[in-house]
Amino acid sequence: MKRFLLLLAIVIAYAVPLLAQETNPPKKPAPSIKDVILKLEQDWEDALLKSDVTVLERLYADTMIYTHSSGSVDDKKRYLENIRSGNTKYESMKRDEINVRVYGNTALVTCHWQVNVMSAGNKVNTNARYLHVYVRQNNRWQLVAHQATRLVSSE
Repeated sequence: MKRFLLLLAIVIAYAVPLLAQETNPPKKPAPSIKDVILKLEQDWEDALLKSDVTVLERLYADTMIYTHSSGSVDDKKRYLENIRSGNTKYESMKRDEINVRVYGNTALVTCHWQVNVMSAGNKVNTNARYLHVYVRQNNRWQLVAHQATRLVSSE
C-alpha cells in the first residue's frame, strides 16, 4: 500500500505541471516586419479604393512626398485634399511583383501597378512601377515616400 501511495504521489507530481501547460495555449509568434509592411500596403490599397482619408492620414508620415507617374509632386496635405474633395478617385488597381526589403528602421517596397483613376474629371489609366519607402519612428511604420514610374509600351 505504501508503494502504491508513493507511486501515485510521483505520478501526480509529474502530471500536474503537464496539465497546467496544456491549459495555456501557445502564444502566436509576432509577425515579421515584412508581413507588417505587406499588411500596410494592403491597407493603403483598400484606403485608396474607398477614398478613406482617415486611414491614409494614419499611414502617411506628415513629411510624406508623393511623386506621381506624371512627375508631379504632392505633399501629404495636398494629396489627401485631392482625395477628400473627390478631385482624385481611385477606381481600380491591380498590384503584382510586390517585393519588400528591410534595412533596420527603413523598408522599401517595389511593385508593378496598374491603376485606373479619375483625376480632375479625366480618366487616367496607368501601368507603372512604384517604390514605397516606410520608416519606423515612434514605434510605428509610416509611408514617407511614393515614387511611380510609368512603363512605356515596347510596341
